[in-house]
Amino acid sequence: MEHTGSRTARVLAGSLVGAVLLTAAPVLPVYAEEVAPETREAVLDAGAGSGQVSGVQRSEVLEAPFPFSLVGLRGLGSPDVRVRVRDDQGAWQAWTTLEVVDELDGPDAGTAEGRAATRAQVGIDWVSEPYWVGEADAVQIEVTGGDLDQIDVHVIDSLGHSESLLQRAVRYLSGLTTTPPAEAAIAGPRIVSRAAWGADESIRRGTPNYAAPRFAVLHHTATSNSYSRAEAPGIVRAIYRWHVTGNGWSDIGYNLLVDRYGTIYEGRAGGLERGVVGAHARNNNVASVGISIIGNFEQGRPPQVAVDAAAEALAWKYTVHNIDPRVDNRVRYGDRWVRRLVGHRDVGQTACPGRELVSKMPDMRAAIERLTAGLPLGWQPVIGDWHGTGRDTIGWFREGQWRLFDDTDPAAGVRTITFGQAGDLPVTGDWNGDGRTTIGVVRDGQWLLRDTNADGPADRVFRYGRGAIDHPMAGDWNGDGRDDPAIVRDGEWHLRTSLSSGPGEIVFTYGRVLRGDIPAVGDWDGDGVDTPAILRDRTWHLRNAHSGGPGEQMFVFGRLTAGDLPFAGDWSGDGHDGVGVARVGHWYLRNTLSSGPAEWELAWW
Repeated sequence: MEHTGSRTARVLAGSLVGAVLLTAAPVLPVYAEEVAPETREAVLDAGAGSGQVSGVQRSEVLEAPFPFSLVGLRGLGSPDVRVRVRDDQGAWQAWTTLEVVDELDGPDAGTAEGRAATRAQVGIDWVSEPYWVGEADAVQIEVTGGDLDQIDVHVIDSLGHSESLLQRAVRYLSGLTTTPPAEAAIAGPRIVSRAAWGADESIRRGTPNYAAPRFAVLHHTATSNSYSRAEAPGIVRAIYRWHVTGNGWSDIGYNLLVDRYGTIYEGRAGGLERGVVGAHARNNNVASVGISIIGNFEQGRPPQVAVDAAAEALAWKYTVHNIDPRVDNRVRYGDRWVRRLVGHRDVGQTACPGRELVSKMPDMRAAIERLTAGLPLGWQPVIGDWHGTGRDTIGWFREGQWRLFDDTDPAAGVRTITFGQAGDLPVTGDWNGDGRTTIGVVRDGQWLLRDTNADGPADRVFRYGRGAIDHPMAGDWNGDGRDDPAIVRDGEWHLRTSLSSGPGEIVFTYGRVLRGDIPAVGDWDGDGVDTPAILRDRTWHLRNAHSGGPGEQMFVFGRLTAGDLPFAGDWSGDGHDGVGVARVGHWYLRNTLSSGPAEWELAWW
């Protein structure tokens, strides 16, 4: 390979682009949106021509069909494997031992993506972490305790090393546009979109799943620490490619990535402002945001600008998803308590995110709390007719602390109650039919309810649902004047008509929580019976029956991608429920079931 020729071609490409721009510059302002080069992948035969050296199998020099930027391995057994590459200067780099993807990485067990990944690994015992090399044209493998014939060597070029002069110029020119860059739905840090870093959407599989995240998991990519600013988007492209073709995942595993220069990248598809379920920490994905700083921080120190950018990105995500940012705050997940920011090693058997990055986590937690200071994060909205007046008003719950407002005007007074604990989910309802809404919590499938809005033990205790996988709700399902429990399990609604354990007495399918729908219940037609609704991004879909089918009333109000938390209540006392959303301490209420602005706007905090 003529290495100096490739560098010369890049210089000539820049000259050609400049010449074209001088002769064909448009009159309107021009924005440059980089068009990524095509990502190429090839598999090399490691076993051909291998030899034995002191008990170690060493492959012959494996010449790649094109210059590449990343190496990944897949194989059988449990060998120790080392790799070295010949760089674009013709020099052989040092031998490097590749880490293996931990069995607790990847999609959650039992999910469609998890099953697909298992099928993709049939006949394969292990997959290596991606090894970033910048630019190389050949690779050599050493194996101890294994057989080279049982290893596939994948080389990936995500930087367009083999592009011709003309291809580079055309790609650059095709990225020029007079359309200004799009803005995010919520103000936050600048994040490079998938389109901007060049995600090849044709290799992505399946449909994104959604769940409200409750904590964040910090990773490193275990790739090189020495890369240029220009190479960083190519590293994201290469990791994406390897996660899909090497690991068998449906998309890149992380929700966000940060390079060593502090640039933040959108990871898994599905919407930056949504709770997209990733594949970064097996059996912890459904409740977490996965963010990875590009580099290997078991071996090197993370740049402070990258650590600061990751903290800024998480502070924004905490705001969008109403995650309590307090440094010492923990959330119950399954059978354990976890901090709101954990390292991958805290939830998996791995060194990730590396000891040097782990040492930065206390400062990151403090930075997230500082960046979100003054915001009422972690408080969950609750609704009820606390005094039996026929009108619903608002309230908040966080970690056993309740604040119930006597009217829709916060100046009218607030009642403070202690009931429940950290990790509980709030529910409210008229449990005894006296016309007043009172408080309750659900704790891992156990319902604890009070008949008065005051401190004290639970008056009613029973089990219903399966804890973390269920969305608890309450409503009057039969018009008897009492509220009873329900759980929504993805798209299945299970209603009971008594405050007791047992199977669902009314079961139907409506909406898909894992596809991003948020359920709500209300008496939409004033007949005294609560029925289901879903908010799908901006559109409410209401039904007046306990059954599946299309929405009988549909209108636009609020927006999930703005971090809205939806609910329903009778704000005017007219006998039917309206809708509302809470957005970072502000309430927007509308009693008319139609599109339009809020009829009441309340600020609390």
